[in-house]
Amino acid sequence: MGRGGGYGRAAEIRARRGRDNGWITLGLRPADIVPWKVAPPVAADKVPAVPRTLSSFSSSPRPGMSPRPATFVRRAARVLPALLAFGAIPAAAQDDPPLDLLARVRALGLPSSTDRITVYFDRGHEAKAVRLRTLVQDAVQFFSDSLGVAPDLTLAVVERPTWERTFTWQPYGIPGVEGTPPVAFLPATDDNVAADDALSIAAGISDSARRLVRAAGSTWDDASRRYVDLVALHELGHAFVASYGISVRSKWFNEWLATYFAYTYLRAMRPREAQLWEGILQGYTDAVHPEHRSLADFERLYAGVGARNYVWYQAQFQARVAAVHDAHGVQFLRMLRSAFPRGAAPVGSQDELLERLEQMRAGFQKWRGERVPG
Repeated sequence: MGRGGGYGRAAEIRARRGRDNGWITLGLRPADIVPWKVAPPVAADKVPAVPRTLSSFSSSPRPGMSPRPATFVRRAARVLPALLAFGAIPAAAQDDPPLDLLARVRALGLPSSTDRITVYFDRGHEAKAVRLRTLVQDAVQFFSDSLGVAPDLTLAVVERPTWERTFTWQPYGIPGVEGTPPVAFLPATDDNVAADDALSIAAGISDSARRLVRAAGSTWDDASRRYVDLVALHELGHAFVASYGISVRSKWFNEWLATYFAYTYLRAMRPREAQLWEGILQGYTDAVHPEHRSLADFERLYAGVGARNYVWYQAQFQARVAAVHDAHGVQFLRMLRSAFPRGAAPVGSQDELLERLEQMRAGFQKWRGERVPG
């Protein structure tokens, strides 16, 4: 699972102050809105026009910023019109994320707690808010120490009513990051679309996925709820990518990178949660039988592959993330910045990108052939 929201209408976590946008993708996609009930495919000429509130998420860079890849909100803009046409998403969930989101959160009059990061929360949820703040603070500190990058951030941990009044562009439960300065928003309760969907695939998961979840000290039901918090780390990963200065115009690779950041932190500092993350994504590989499987389809359609199919792709990216991380750890991020610095000539094609990655760490071509052929 972009600055803008994890997986759903959700979108990319862009750090709008000079970072790429970009769930854990994990990536929940627009269909996580209908407890994972995906609307039937719609022919391109039948899809309703994208409303201004969606089309305004162009991938054009703002003055003084590096080009930003589409992240969840942008990706979702390609699918949401069809979902809206089927009545899957309420009209209220179509607003643009405001740039002054922090001011709006402060105006709610919520309790808050400040350490290195301030978190706002609905009453009764201080314990979870502080726990999530610790997760995010630790990740920011880890990458500040290891890479010298530390995006600014405020957190909001709220219940459904507050969410639906404030974060009107995104379904409840899909973590996101929006605004300038940025605010990361997360659900205070477990009754959300991301957790519900993970729970719904339980019958199709493998023993391998269950073993990973058990190794994390969890059950599938519990892991389905806990992993939503970790999706926020993928979204933050997009902010880290941009702040650190890795620049590649590739949808799949920007998702891969965001997950690499999230997984690097988890492996180093929270290994049991890394296993939970892997177990959930393995479960999506097991239980989902996607229509689209090729890297070319993901690059061409992005969120248009459909909600579950999108999460399936995220699981394939995680498989390669884990393999590369086992060999290089955080050092691979340094290697990538040297190979693909901001301002360098763009990579000419996905084949060229894969070949350059193959030279850095053998196995990318094999991964593509076995996991995402074509």
